[in-house]
Amino acid sequence: MSQLKKRLGKFFCGSLSSVACRLWPVKKGYTLMELMVVVAIMGVLLLASPRIFKNAFRFVRLSFARAEIQKNARGSLSNINRELRQAQASSIVIDELAGMPPHSRITFTRYRPDGSTRKISYYQNGRKLYLSVAGADGKMIADKLKYIAFSYPKTDDDSIVSVSLTFEKETYEGASKALQMAVEKVRVMN
Repeated sequence: MSQLKKRLGKFFCGSLSSVACRLWPVKKGYTLMELMVVVAIMGVLLLASPRIFKNAFRFVRLSFARAEIQKNARGSLSNINRELRQAQASSIVIDELAGMPPHSRITFTRYRPDGSTRKISYYQNGRKLYLSVAGADGKMIADKLKYIAFSYPKTDDDSIVSVSLTFEKETYEGASKALQMAVEKVRVMN
């Protein structure tokens, strides 16, 4: 092996000037300083990588939670708005189920396209939002509800109802964060 190195060295140094041969000496390995620098860089990367992965995982979980909550909020407000716009203003009753937050249920009579009416109720029960039609058992329309409140923003005008929603979802390591609060004012058309 050493003879091969000598021949290669003679070949390259024979074809190059002697100055070039001195500038490019043949290396036999790495210095201790180079190895220490590589070990130090690898140590820093290995120590930082769990934290980077943990933060990336948190970010992904938070992003998915936020998207799901926003979808629930938009869908819920859209349903409530569509039904409440067709309500009889004089039939609106705002109250709550036993043990639920104040003003967390709204009941009203809604006009149907054929001219008939039906009784509609939106209410919070635990962490879920329900819709009840004509006094039947409620159908769940949203999950992970923290709080819903119905109110009249103007005391002298019963044709405008304010709907406030707050949704909450678990994000990481058992922690939860209120991710979405939506408020919408609905004008009752009848």
